[in-house]
Amino acid sequence: MIRKIGFRSDFFWGSSMHWILRLGAGRVKHFLMFCLVPLGLVLMLNGCQSDPSSQSLDLSDETPTPIHFDARPLPTLLPRTNLYLFFSADRPLYFSEGQYYQNWHAHWFASGDLRGPWNPVTTEEIPDMLRNVPPDYYYDNFPYKLRKDP
Repeated sequence: MIRKIGFRSDFFWGSSMHWILRLGAGRVKHFLMFCLVPLGLVLMLNGCQSDPSSQSLDLSDETPTPIHFDARPLPTLLPRTNLYLFFSADRPLYFSEGQYYQNWHAHWFASGDLRGPWNPVTTEEIPDMLRNVPPDYYYDNFPYKLRKDP
């Protein structure tokens, strides 16, 4: 009997049901056991992975190496912000509101002095301008005419 819903739904419904009914009870069990159960397990295990951002901040063994400067450390103000950049540093270094910030091995560190000590900080503790961009974004995209190289 053909239902009045439409050819496409009748074709897919009829062909899939016909295929399942042709298999027989034993083959349906094998199909479920060897195809659907492993697929369900894979989907379930992928859903149980932990979120890397929810992991605790454990950087007890990681401390940044001292920063080296090519010239005297002169900060350059990023236009329309309160964020300073140090272009003479050997890696991206920022200053804002009395704190220096650097990214070392994919973790942010802050210090009140250029010499340290550098303490690990969470993403919420760094300036807003640094949260959603790569650590060297402002170094790579700073307007050339405003950049004062020593």
